[in-house]
Amino acid sequence: MNLRHLEYFAVLAEELHFRRTAERLGITQAPLSLAIQALEAELGARLFHRTRREVSLTEAGMALVDDARAILARVEHAKESIWETVSGNVGRLRVGFTNASSLSPTFPKLIHAYRTQRPNVNISLIELSSAKQLEALEQRELDVGLLRAPEGPLPASIVVAALYTEPLLLAVQSHNHFAKARKVRLADLRDEPFIAYPQKAGVVIHEQTLSLCSKRGFQPKVVQEAQQASTLIGLIATGLGVALVPASLRAIVIPGVVFRTLDDDDTSTTLSVAHRYGDANARVALFVELALSFR
Repeated sequence: MNLRHLEYFAVLAEELHFRRTAERLGITQAPLSLAIQALEAELGARLFHRTRREVSLTEAGMALVDDARAILARVEHAKESIWETVSGNVGRLRVGFTNASSLSPTFPKLIHAYRTQRPNVNISLIELSSAKQLEALEQRELDVGLLRAPEGPLPASIVVAALYTEPLLLAVQSHNHFAKARKVRLADLRDEPFIAYPQKAGVVIHEQTLSLCSKRGFQPKVVQEAQQASTLIGLIATGLGVALVPASLRAIVIPGVVFRTLDDDDTSTTLSVAHRYGDANARVALFVELALSFR
């Protein structure tokens, strides 16, 4: 059934006058008459009684009018829904984030700003390590990620843009001999026991710690592993060992733990926003735009 013919029918059913209907539709009477005739031929029933003085609905026309209006309303609703989806006003956005990134001041501002601008978008926040976020983006299980890019080449399908760089700090127990120093050289940690994220967890800070220590001629002696940032800081308080952590982890306040600046030029880490190359999703585009605006 031709939707345009159905629209012409619905308007004529309201006006019951060919000239007024044609003017309202912005057409002449001839195509209007042809459209009604075509619709009647398709349905096998007359829809209007026509005389020189009046136009009225037949019984078949009265039976069709409610359905015609409902069909046209559904079509209009579908158009609006598609526009809302394409424009990024509705739908779902799956955002990956690392445990440490959630402690940065940027994270709550970014999520709040997005939810304010797109209140009808359903945001799913999914905590994953940086390496697992990259995998999830490739598998289309995430739409966008807040992560630390690992060393080496990235997947060709992933675009990463830096948001901000923060220093790595040394987290130590307050009774540790390094706790009294204003700055600590990384090379001086050669004989210290370390607390670290598990190697298989895909946490870039773990890879970075190994790399930085390797450049100074030693491998850190890992005596304890911790999955979560808060657990790692809690274990520091026990005196089991030291750890290199992003400066944002200072937000975890646990008695007996202090943070010291590293006196090295290469001890920093960068949080980035990542998404798939060429992703036309307007929800992703807005999230990336907002994230970059906080740089």
